[in-house]
Amino acid sequence: MIRRRRERGRRSAAAVAVVAAAFLLSGCTGGDALSVDELREIADAVDPEGGIDCPLPYDFAEAAEAAGVTGDAGPGYATADLAAISGETDGGSDPNGPFARNPGGVVSCVFHIGREDLEVHTVATRRPRALSVLLPVVSKAAGVGPDGLIPFSEAAAVAEAGTPVLVTSGNVAAVRLELDGNGDASLLLTAGDAGHSGLSRGQVEGLARALAGQVPG
Repeated sequence: MIRRRRERGRRSAAAVAVVAAAFLLSGCTGGDALSVDELREIADAVDPEGGIDCPLPYDFAEAAEAAGVTGDAGPGYATADLAAISGETDGGSDPNGPFARNPGGVVSCVFHIGREDLEVHTVATRRPRALSVLLPVVSKAAGVGPDGLIPFSEAAAVAEAGTPVLVTSGNVAAVRLELDGNGDASLLLTAGDAGHSGLSRGQVEGLARALAGQVPG
């Protein structure tokens, strides 16, 4: 869901910083886990023109090290100067948007390791199956259709929080996240495209696990 969004008007970088700082502070001081409302606020504060630095407290270099992945790791695309963050919520103008049936929000951030681009999508919804919002992303990244999406989605929905579930190709992983209050939340990590990545299945799994561990829970 990394794309430009103009329908809501421009948000300032300061708004993102304030909301994200509050989230970081709560996590660093042993506060509550992520909530649906909190993620919606962060998503709504993302500048429609995008940016590079993820507004969520992910230390991608640390996660890469924990997963045993070598190479320069950080925010943004490896070789392109493009917007690397986006946010979307049920507050958009599209009545048929991804959150039409299950209100919530998603924050999407691009990172890189060497020349490999990876996307980290953090989604939270009022009702179960938050990951369903991101199944089109899974389909494109993993190069799979319904036959591959359904078992992946079912397994991810019942997995314990913090436990990665991977698609057959091994380049996409989902991890359920703990939430403060009602709702459902997941982290989706994609590496490469169409089922192909320079990372191994184990590295993708390790990255997803490490990133999920950075979200206050």
